[in-house]
Amino acid sequence: MIRATLAYGGVNPVTHARVVSSETAARVVAVMSTAGLYENSGEWAYRVGVPAKSGVGGGVVAVVPGRFALATFAPPLDEAGNSVRGQLAIEKVVHDTGANMFLSAQPASAPVAEIPAR
Repeated sequence: MIRATLAYGGVNPVTHARVVSSETAARVVAVMSTAGLYENSGEWAYRVGVPAKSGVGGGVVAVVPGRFALATFAPPLDEAGNSVRGQLAIEKVVHDTGANMFLSAQPASAPVAEIPAR
């Protein structure tokens, strides 16, 4: 349940009890985003766009702040120590739900607002 608690800024979504401070939740999610999948963290952030943390046993936890969290368990691991199938499953859910935090919700063909000159 900690993954959902992190997604909701430190508040357990079932009991509504604050488990950790919002600052702690933000720090954990930020570290997950930058180092959670070892040397593949940057590629994951670019390709999938959500913070995640893997374990060398085959588990992967992903957090979409303010929306949801999910976890998988599926050995075998890739060269970096991350679950191959777990990454694929999370990537599909994130793609299907439009949860990539780095993709704009606005279509590319939308007009760009101009900033007036001063």
